[in-house]
Amino acid sequence: MNKKQALTIISSFIAAILLIAAIKYRSYTTYKTYSFKNIDSNSIKIHFCPEDRCENAVVSAIEGAKKSISVAMYSFTNRDIAYALSDAAKKGLDVKVYLNSDQRDEKYSKAQFLKKKGIAVKFHDHDGLMHNKFAVIDDNIIITGSFNWTASADKRNDENLLLINNKEAAEAYKKKFDRLWAGGAR
Repeated sequence: MNKKQALTIISSFIAAILLIAAIKYRSYTTYKTYSFKNIDSNSIKIHFCPEDRCENAVVSAIEGAKKSISVAMYSFTNRDIAYALSDAAKKGLDVKVYLNSDQRDEKYSKAQFLKKKGIAVKFHDHDGLMHNKFAVIDDNIIITGSFNWTASADKRNDENLLLINNKEAAEAYKKKFDRLWAGGAR
């Protein structure tokens, strides 16, 4: 056996010991995984942008809201969606919008517009991005996917958007929104 072979064997042995130690002594944090057994094919609508004009699906869902809309959005510059939220707030719906911190000063962000319309807006001022893209409507409908609420996402980018009508799933998203909202800055 030459030095190179011996070094390879010793290195492999040390790596195996370190891997076993890492597995044995790792501290695990438990996260809740949600699974839903009662979602049927009629409760999910799938859209792809730009061909499906996701903006229209979002505006339509907002216009159908009856009591509340909770939004967690990484980037929000879409004028028509902002107006739809403003109209919902005028009708007396509880509308809350939680955005990534850069939306506070981003040139085309709709944050200030929404605030001027009386909508509660908070910002994620913590380490890391708030990269969620979802809304919960009436604690029953979820809007989610890769689709940021921007004109680029609607007209140029390859994006996906899911509208899920399921109370159990909406509760999971609403819990996430409530945790974000509780830690957000105005």
